[in-house]
Amino acid sequence: MSGSRGLAPFREVVLDGVSNLQALKGRTLLALTGIAIGTAAVIAMLLVGHNAPAEALRQFEVMGVDLVAITPRGEGTTPTILPLETVRALPSQGLGIAQAVPFIATGTMIRAGGATIQANLVAVTDGLYALAKVAVAQGRRTSELDGFAPFVVLGADLTRDMAAAAGRPVRIGDPVRMDDQVLTVVGVLGPAFPVPLLSLDLNRSAVIPFGTARRLVPDPQITTVAARLAPGADDRAIAARVADYFHARLRPGDVQVQTARQLIDGLEQQMRVYGLLLLAIGAVSLVVGGVGVMNVMLMSVMERRREIGLRLAIGARRRDIRTMFLTEALILAALGSLLGTGLGTLAGWLFAEASGWSFLAAPLALPLGGGMALAVGLFFGSYPAARAARLDPIAALRAE
Repeated sequence: MSGSRGLAPFREVVLDGVSNLQALKGRTLLALTGIAIGTAAVIAMLLVGHNAPAEALRQFEVMGVDLVAITPRGEGTTPTILPLETVRALPSQGLGIAQAVPFIATGTMIRAGGATIQANLVAVTDGLYALAKVAVAQGRRTSELDGFAPFVVLGADLTRDMAAAAGRPVRIGDPVRMDDQVLTVVGVLGPAFPVPLLSLDLNRSAVIPFGTARRLVPDPQITTVAARLAPGADDRAIAARVADYFHARLRPGDVQVQTARQLIDGLEQQMRVYGLLLLAIGAVSLVVGGVGVMNVMLMSVMERRREIGLRLAIGARRRDIRTMFLTEALILAALGSLLGTGLGTLAGWLFAEASGWSFLAAPLALPLGGGMALAVGLFFGSYPAARAARLDPIAALRAE
Protein backbone atom coordinates (compact mmCIF):
# COMPACT_ATOMS: atom_id res chain seq x y z
CA MET A 1 0.00 0.00 0.00
CA SER A 2 2.84 2.38 0.86
CA GLY A 3 4.30 1.81 -2.63
CA SER A 4 1.01 2.75 -4.31
CA ARG A 5 0.70 5.86 -2.13
CA GLY A 6 4.23 6.86 -3.17
CA LEU A 7 3.37 6.46 -6.85
CA ALA A 8 0.16 8.46 -6.61
CA PRO A 9 1.78 11.95 -6.51
CA PHE A 10 4.10 11.02 -9.39
CA ARG A 11 1.15 9.76 -11.42
CA GLU A 12 -0.73 13.01 -10.74
CA VAL A 13 2.27 15.10 -11.83
CA VAL A 14 2.56 13.12 -15.09
CA LEU A 15 -1.18 13.34 -15.85
CA ASP A 16 -1.15 17.05 -15.05
CA GLY A 17 1.85 17.52 -17.37
CA VAL A 18 0.10 15.69 -20.20
CA SER A 19 -3.00 17.83 -19.73
CA ASN A 20 -0.97 21.05 -19.80
CA LEU A 21 0.85 19.98 -22.98
CA GLN A 22 -2.46 19.15 -24.66
CA ALA A 23 -3.68 22.64 -23.88
CA LEU A 24 -0.76 24.15 -25.82
CA LYS A 25 -1.78 22.19 -28.97
CA GLY A 26 0.08 23.67 -31.94
CA ARG A 27 3.24 24.63 -30.06
CA THR A 28 3.42 21.20 -28.44
CA LEU A 29 3.02 19.57 -31.84
CA LEU A 30 5.84 21.64 -33.33
CA ALA A 31 8.19 20.86 -30.46
CA LEU A 32 7.23 17.19 -30.62
CA THR A 33 7.96 17.17 -34.36
CA GLY A 34 11.39 18.73 -33.77
CA ILE A 35 12.39 16.10 -31.21
CA ALA A 36 11.00 13.30 -33.40
CA ILE A 37 12.94 14.49 -36.47
CA GLY A 38 16.13 14.88 -34.44
CA THR A 39 15.80 11.41 -32.91
CA ALA A 40 14.94 9.89 -36.29
CA ALA A 41 18.01 11.53 -37.82
CA VAL A 42 20.30 10.14 -35.11
CA ILE A 43 18.91 6.60 -35.39
CA ALA A 44 18.79 6.59 -39.20
CA MET A 45 22.38 7.86 -39.41
CA LEU A 46 23.57 5.21 -36.94
CA LEU A 47 21.78 2.45 -38.85
CA VAL A 48 23.21 3.55 -42.19
CA GLY A 49 26.68 3.85 -40.67
CA HIS A 50 26.32 0.35 -39.18
CA ASN A 51 24.92 -1.36 -42.28
CA ALA A 52 27.35 0.09 -44.84
CA PRO A 53 30.51 -1.56 -43.44
CA ALA A 54 28.54 -4.71 -42.58
CA GLU A 55 27.52 -5.02 -46.24
CA ALA A 56 31.11 -4.48 -47.40
CA LEU A 57 32.35 -7.11 -44.98
CA ARG A 58 29.60 -9.50 -46.08
CA GLN A 59 30.92 -9.33 -49.64
CA PHE A 60 34.41 -10.17 -48.42
CA GLU A 61 33.05 -13.03 -46.32
CA VAL A 62 31.53 -14.53 -49.48
CA MET A 63 34.65 -14.01 -51.59
CA GLY A 64 37.10 -14.75 -48.77
CA VAL A 65 39.52 -12.52 -46.90
CA ASP A 66 42.51 -14.25 -48.47
CA LEU A 67 42.21 -12.40 -51.79
CA VAL A 68 45.13 -10.42 -53.17
CA ALA A 69 45.07 -7.93 -56.04
CA ILE A 70 48.26 -7.32 -58.03
CA THR A 71 48.10 -4.43 -60.49
CA PRO A 72 50.85 -3.05 -62.73
CA ARG A 73 52.14 0.38 -61.83
CA GLY A 74 53.91 2.23 -64.60
CA GLU A 75 56.76 4.70 -64.31
CA GLY A 76 55.84 7.99 -65.93
CA THR A 77 54.31 7.40 -69.35
CA THR A 78 55.85 3.94 -69.71
CA PRO A 79 53.29 1.18 -68.98
CA THR A 80 54.23 -1.85 -66.92
CA ILE A 81 53.82 -5.14 -68.80
CA LEU A 82 53.25 -8.29 -66.75
CA PRO A 83 54.51 -11.35 -68.68
CA LEU A 84 52.00 -14.20 -68.53
CA GLU A 85 54.71 -16.74 -67.69
CA THR A 86 55.93 -14.65 -64.75
CA VAL A 87 52.42 -14.46 -63.34
CA ARG A 88 51.71 -18.17 -63.75
CA ALA A 89 54.99 -19.05 -62.04
CA LEU A 90 54.05 -17.02 -58.93
CA PRO A 91 52.43 -19.89 -56.90
CA SER A 92 55.50 -22.08 -57.35
CA GLN A 93 57.93 -19.52 -55.88
CA GLY A 94 57.22 -20.33 -52.22
CA LEU A 95 56.03 -16.78 -51.49
CA GLY A 96 52.78 -17.78 -49.79
CA ILE A 97 50.57 -17.46 -52.89
CA ALA A 98 48.40 -20.52 -53.56
CA GLN A 99 46.77 -19.33 -56.79
CA ALA A 100 47.37 -16.55 -59.31
CA VAL A 101 44.87 -15.74 -62.06
CA PRO A 102 45.65 -12.97 -64.58
CA PHE A 103 42.91 -11.21 -66.52
CA ILE A 104 42.44 -8.28 -68.87
CA ALA A 105 39.63 -5.81 -68.10
CA THR A 106 38.46 -2.96 -70.30
CA GLY A 107 35.24 -1.44 -71.59
CA THR A 108 33.22 -2.33 -74.67
CA MET A 109 29.96 -1.59 -76.49
CA ILE A 110 27.51 -4.35 -77.41
CA ARG A 111 24.81 -4.07 -80.06
CA ALA A 112 21.52 -5.64 -79.00
CA GLY A 113 18.45 -5.03 -81.14
CA GLY A 114 18.48 -1.34 -81.95
CA ALA A 115 20.33 -0.39 -78.76
CA THR A 116 23.99 -0.05 -77.85
CA ILE A 117 24.81 -1.28 -74.35
CA GLN A 118 27.95 -0.39 -72.44
CA ALA A 119 29.59 -3.35 -70.71
CA ASN A 120 32.81 -4.54 -69.14
CA LEU A 121 34.99 -6.75 -71.30
CA VAL A 122 36.96 -9.29 -69.29
CA ALA A 123 39.41 -11.73 -70.88
CA VAL A 124 40.04 -14.50 -68.36
CA THR A 125 41.98 -17.65 -67.79
CA ASP A 126 40.22 -20.71 -66.40
CA GLY A 127 40.82 -20.00 -62.72
CA LEU A 128 38.89 -16.74 -62.45
CA TYR A 129 35.44 -18.35 -62.35
CA ALA A 130 36.30 -20.39 -59.25
CA LEU A 131 38.18 -17.52 -57.63
CA ALA A 132 35.21 -15.16 -58.11
CA LYS A 133 32.83 -17.92 -56.97
CA VAL A 134 30.42 -17.43 -59.85
CA ALA A 135 28.27 -20.20 -61.32
CA VAL A 136 27.11 -20.70 -64.90
CA ALA A 137 23.33 -20.50 -65.28
CA GLN A 138 23.23 -21.61 -68.93
CA GLY A 139 25.72 -23.15 -71.35
CA ARG A 140 29.36 -23.38 -70.32
CA ARG A 141 32.32 -21.30 -69.25
CA THR A 142 35.06 -20.12 -71.52
CA SER A 143 38.22 -22.20 -71.42
CA GLU A 144 41.86 -21.78 -72.36
CA LEU A 145 41.21 -24.66 -74.76
CA ASP A 146 39.05 -22.18 -76.73
CA GLY A 147 42.28 -20.49 -77.82
CA PHE A 148 41.41 -17.45 -79.93
CA ALA A 149 37.84 -18.59 -80.68
CA PRO A 150 35.21 -15.81 -80.77
CA PHE A 151 33.21 -17.06 -77.78
CA VAL A 152 31.63 -14.98 -75.02
CA VAL A 153 29.93 -15.63 -71.68
CA LEU A 154 27.51 -12.93 -70.53
CA GLY A 155 26.93 -11.68 -66.99
CA ALA A 156 23.47 -11.86 -65.42
CA ASP A 157 22.64 -8.13 -65.51
CA LEU A 158 24.10 -7.67 -68.98
CA THR A 159 22.01 -10.59 -70.26
CA ARG A 160 18.86 -9.04 -68.83
CA ASP A 161 19.59 -5.65 -70.46
CA MET A 162 20.33 -7.28 -73.81
CA ALA A 163 17.11 -9.29 -73.65
CA ALA A 164 15.12 -6.13 -72.90
CA ALA A 165 16.75 -4.27 -75.79
CA ALA A 166 16.28 -7.14 -78.28
CA GLY A 167 12.75 -7.99 -77.14
CA ARG A 168 13.56 -11.67 -76.64
CA PRO A 169 15.68 -13.82 -74.28
CA VAL A 170 19.36 -14.33 -75.01
CA ARG A 171 20.00 -17.90 -76.15
CA ILE A 172 23.11 -20.05 -76.30
CA GLY A 173 24.53 -19.78 -79.83
CA ASP A 174 23.27 -16.22 -80.44
CA PRO A 175 25.70 -13.94 -82.26
CA VAL A 176 26.78 -10.79 -80.39
CA ARG A 177 28.32 -7.80 -82.17
CA MET A 178 31.02 -6.21 -80.06
CA ASP A 179 33.41 -3.52 -81.34
CA ASP A 180 32.94 -4.60 -84.98
CA GLN A 181 33.54 -8.23 -84.06
CA VAL A 182 30.89 -10.96 -83.97
CA LEU A 183 31.13 -13.39 -81.05
CA THR A 184 29.01 -16.42 -80.18
CA VAL A 185 27.29 -16.73 -76.80
CA VAL A 186 28.40 -19.98 -75.17
CA GLY A 187 27.19 -19.31 -71.64
CA VAL A 188 25.31 -17.06 -69.25
CA LEU A 189 26.53 -16.50 -65.69
CA GLY A 190 24.36 -16.53 -62.60
CA PRO A 191 24.29 -13.54 -60.19
CA ALA A 192 27.75 -12.75 -58.84
CA PHE A 193 29.02 -10.61 -55.99
CA PRO A 194 31.08 -7.62 -57.13
CA VAL A 195 34.72 -7.90 -56.06
CA PRO A 196 35.78 -4.37 -55.02
CA LEU A 197 39.38 -5.42 -54.36
CA LEU A 198 39.72 -6.45 -58.02
CA SER A 199 37.42 -3.71 -59.39
CA LEU A 200 35.50 -6.56 -61.00
CA ASP A 201 31.74 -6.83 -61.52
CA LEU A 202 30.94 -9.93 -63.55
CA ASN A 203 27.20 -9.13 -63.53
CA ARG A 204 27.75 -6.45 -66.19
CA SER A 205 30.62 -8.18 -67.97
CA ALA A 206 31.15 -9.94 -71.27
CA VAL A 207 33.70 -12.64 -70.49
CA ILE A 208 35.90 -13.96 -73.29
CA PRO A 209 38.81 -16.44 -73.43
CA PHE A 210 42.17 -14.91 -72.56
CA GLY A 211 43.52 -15.43 -76.08
CA THR A 212 40.45 -13.88 -77.73
CA ALA A 213 41.43 -10.49 -76.28
CA ARG A 214 43.68 -10.07 -79.32
CA ARG A 215 40.55 -9.76 -81.48
CA LEU A 216 39.02 -6.94 -79.42
CA VAL A 217 41.77 -5.16 -77.46
CA PRO A 218 44.41 -3.15 -79.35
CA ASP A 219 47.09 -3.85 -76.71
CA PRO A 220 46.00 -6.93 -74.73
CA GLN A 221 48.15 -6.64 -71.61
CA ILE A 222 47.32 -8.04 -68.17
CA THR A 223 45.53 -5.37 -66.12
CA THR A 224 45.12 -7.30 -62.84
CA VAL A 225 46.28 -10.50 -61.23
CA ALA A 226 43.82 -12.05 -58.77
CA ALA A 227 45.54 -14.27 -56.22
CA ARG A 228 44.76 -16.23 -53.08
CA LEU A 229 46.99 -16.53 -50.04
CA ALA A 230 48.19 -19.88 -48.80
CA PRO A 231 46.36 -21.01 -45.60
CA GLY A 232 47.63 -19.26 -42.47
CA ALA A 233 49.81 -16.84 -44.40
CA ASP A 234 50.69 -13.35 -43.14
CA ASP A 235 49.13 -11.06 -45.73
CA ARG A 236 51.41 -8.07 -45.13
CA ALA A 237 54.61 -10.09 -45.30
CA ILE A 238 53.44 -11.88 -48.43
CA ALA A 239 52.46 -8.59 -50.09
CA ALA A 240 56.01 -7.34 -49.55
CA ARG A 241 57.54 -10.57 -50.93
CA VAL A 242 55.29 -10.52 -54.01
CA ALA A 243 56.21 -6.90 -54.69
CA ASP A 244 59.91 -7.83 -54.48
CA TYR A 245 59.34 -10.81 -56.80
CA PHE A 246 57.89 -8.62 -59.56
CA HIS A 247 60.32 -5.76 -58.91
CA ALA A 248 63.22 -8.10 -59.69
CA ARG A 249 61.65 -9.25 -62.97
CA LEU A 250 60.03 -6.14 -64.42
CA ARG A 251 62.08 -3.58 -66.30
CA PRO A 252 60.77 -0.94 -66.31
CA GLY A 253 57.79 -0.65 -63.97
CA ASP A 254 56.53 -2.14 -60.74
CA VAL A 255 53.35 -3.54 -59.20
CA GLN A 256 50.99 -2.58 -56.42
CA VAL A 257 49.94 -5.41 -54.11
CA GLN A 258 46.82 -5.01 -51.98
CA THR A 259 45.25 -7.66 -49.78
CA ALA A 260 41.63 -8.00 -48.72
CA ARG A 261 42.55 -7.51 -45.07
CA GLN A 262 44.28 -4.23 -45.87
CA LEU A 263 41.21 -3.03 -47.75
CA ILE A 264 38.92 -4.11 -44.88
CA ASP A 265 41.06 -2.20 -42.36
CA GLY A 266 40.86 0.91 -44.53
CA LEU A 267 37.10 0.56 -44.92
CA GLU A 268 36.59 0.18 -41.17
CA GLN A 269 38.62 3.32 -40.46
CA GLN A 270 36.66 5.30 -43.05
CA MET A 271 33.33 4.02 -41.70
CA ARG A 272 34.27 5.03 -38.16
CA VAL A 273 34.93 8.56 -39.36
CA TYR A 274 31.70 8.62 -41.40
CA GLY A 275 29.77 7.21 -38.43
CA LEU A 276 30.99 9.99 -36.15
CA LEU A 277 30.16 12.57 -38.81
CA LEU A 278 26.65 11.18 -39.30
CA LEU A 279 26.11 11.07 -35.54
CA ALA A 280 27.18 14.70 -35.26
CA ILE A 281 24.70 15.70 -37.98
CA GLY A 282 21.91 13.84 -36.19
CA ALA A 283 22.90 15.43 -32.86
CA VAL A 284 22.62 18.92 -34.40
CA SER A 285 19.10 18.06 -35.58
CA LEU A 286 18.28 16.87 -32.08
CA VAL A 287 19.59 20.09 -30.50
CA VAL A 288 17.34 22.08 -32.85
CA GLY A 289 14.42 20.04 -31.52
CA GLY A 290 15.60 20.77 -27.97
CA VAL A 291 15.47 24.51 -28.66
CA GLY A 292 11.83 24.00 -29.67
CA VAL A 293 11.17 22.29 -26.33
CA MET A 294 12.73 25.21 -24.46
CA ASN A 295 10.62 27.68 -26.42
CA VAL A 296 7.41 25.79 -25.61
CA MET A 297 8.27 25.56 -21.92
CA LEU A 298 9.24 29.23 -21.64
CA MET A 299 5.96 30.27 -23.26
CA SER A 300 4.16 27.95 -20.87
CA VAL A 301 5.85 29.61 -17.89
CA MET A 302 4.87 33.05 -19.16
CA GLU A 303 1.23 32.09 -19.68
CA ARG A 304 0.87 30.21 -16.40
CA ARG A 305 2.38 32.75 -13.98
CA ARG A 306 -0.87 33.17 -12.05
CA GLU A 307 -1.19 29.38 -11.72
CA ILE A 308 2.42 29.15 -10.48
CA GLY A 309 1.83 31.97 -8.00
CA LEU A 310 -1.35 30.31 -6.70
CA ARG A 311 0.43 26.96 -6.24
CA LEU A 312 3.23 28.65 -4.32
CA ALA A 313 0.74 30.63 -2.20
CA ILE A 314 -1.16 27.53 -1.07
CA GLY A 315 1.99 25.65 -0.02
CA ALA A 316 3.70 24.22 -3.07
CA ARG A 317 7.47 24.17 -2.74
CA ARG A 318 9.72 25.65 -5.38
CA ARG A 319 11.13 22.22 -6.12
CA ASP A 320 7.57 21.04 -6.79
CA ILE A 321 7.19 23.77 -9.43
CA ARG A 322 10.56 22.83 -10.91
CA THR A 323 9.57 19.15 -10.99
CA MET A 324 6.23 19.97 -12.64
CA PHE A 325 7.77 21.84 -15.58
CA LEU A 326 10.71 19.46 -15.89
CA THR A 327 8.26 16.56 -16.06
CA GLU A 328 6.40 18.25 -18.90
CA ALA A 329 9.68 18.73 -20.83
CA LEU A 330 10.61 15.08 -20.29
CA ILE A 331 7.16 13.91 -21.41
CA LEU A 332 7.54 15.96 -24.57
CA ALA A 333 11.02 14.56 -25.18
CA ALA A 334 9.95 10.98 -24.43
CA LEU A 335 7.01 11.13 -26.84
CA GLY A 336 9.20 12.69 -29.52
CA SER A 337 11.88 10.09 -28.89
CA LEU A 338 9.38 7.25 -29.22
CA LEU A 339 8.00 8.62 -32.47
CA GLY A 340 11.48 9.43 -33.82
CA THR A 341 12.75 5.95 -32.97
CA GLY A 342 10.07 4.39 -35.15
CA LEU A 343 10.65 6.86 -38.00
CA GLY A 344 14.45 6.50 -37.84
CA THR A 345 14.31 2.70 -37.85
CA LEU A 346 11.92 2.78 -40.80
CA ALA A 347 14.19 5.20 -42.68
CA GLY A 348 17.23 3.00 -42.03
CA TRP A 349 15.37 -0.09 -43.21
CA LEU A 350 14.12 1.64 -46.37
CA PHE A 351 17.65 2.84 -47.18
CA ALA A 352 19.01 -0.69 -46.77
CA GLU A 353 16.24 -2.12 -48.97
CA ALA A 354 16.82 0.51 -51.67
CA SER A 355 20.56 -0.24 -51.61
CA GLY A 356 20.04 -3.99 -51.78
CA TRP A 357 21.61 -4.53 -48.36
CA SER A 358 20.66 -6.97 -45.63
CA PHE A 359 19.27 -4.82 -42.80
CA LEU A 360 21.02 -5.19 -39.46
CA ALA A 361 19.89 -3.38 -36.31
CA ALA A 362 22.71 -1.33 -34.78
CA PRO A 363 23.06 -2.26 -31.08
CA LEU A 364 23.57 1.37 -30.01
CA ALA A 365 20.94 2.96 -32.27
CA LEU A 366 17.87 2.65 -30.04
CA PRO A 367 19.46 3.31 -26.62
CA LEU A 368 21.67 6.11 -27.90
CA GLY A 369 18.96 7.80 -29.98
CA GLY A 370 16.38 7.60 -27.21
CA GLY A 371 18.89 8.51 -24.50
CA MET A 372 20.10 11.58 -26.41
CA ALA A 373 16.53 12.75 -26.91
CA LEU A 374 15.76 12.46 -23.18
CA ALA A 375 19.05 14.16 -22.30
CA VAL A 376 18.21 17.04 -24.66
CA GLY A 377 14.73 17.32 -23.10
CA LEU A 378 16.23 17.38 -19.61
CA PHE A 379 18.88 19.94 -20.59
CA PHE A 380 16.58 22.32 -22.46
CA GLY A 381 13.76 21.89 -19.98
CA SER A 382 15.91 22.71 -16.94
CA TYR A 383 16.11 26.45 -17.57
CA PRO A 384 12.35 27.03 -18.01
CA ALA A 385 11.70 24.85 -14.93
CA ALA A 386 14.22 26.79 -12.84
CA ARG A 387 12.78 30.09 -14.07
CA ALA A 388 9.28 29.01 -13.06
CA ALA A 389 10.52 27.95 -9.62
CA ARG A 390 12.16 31.37 -9.03
CA LEU A 391 8.96 33.36 -9.63
CA ASP A 392 7.80 35.60 -6.78
CA PRO A 393 4.30 34.35 -5.83
CA ILE A 394 2.98 37.88 -5.11
CA ALA A 395 4.16 39.24 -8.47
CA ALA A 396 2.93 36.13 -10.22
CA LEU A 397 -0.57 36.48 -8.76
CA ARG A 398 -0.74 40.08 -9.98
CA ALA A 399 0.24 39.07 -13.51
CA GLU A 400 -2.36 39.40 -16.25
